[in-house]
Amino acid sequence: MADLERVLQQLHDSEINAGVQTFYDAGMRVWIGDEANGIQAETTINRTAAARLKWPEGFTAASWLHETAIRLYPDSPYAKEHSTEAPETKRCNSSARRLA
Repeated sequence: MADLERVLQQLHDSEINAGVQTFYDAGMRVWIGDEANGIQAETTINRTAAARLKWPEGFTAASWLHETAIRLYPDSPYAKEHSTEAPETKRCNSSARRLA
């Protein structure tokens, strides 16, 4: 599993803006882009009520940011550094949307 801080630092070094916002009673919102230039993609990772509000297995903010950055910014230093890694698409208990 990728470390969130490491992914955010590498995105920042590649001049890719990203963020994570937590919601106490729901989960977390993860995005790439920024308010000034536009959010390029975002997702919400929800805790599952059936599992006593546990986080989904295998789907993390770090993995989503990593996969989305490679897909949206294929010519970035970040994508080039990680180009040997095949991105997977996992959407366990989340809703993802790409914004125009």
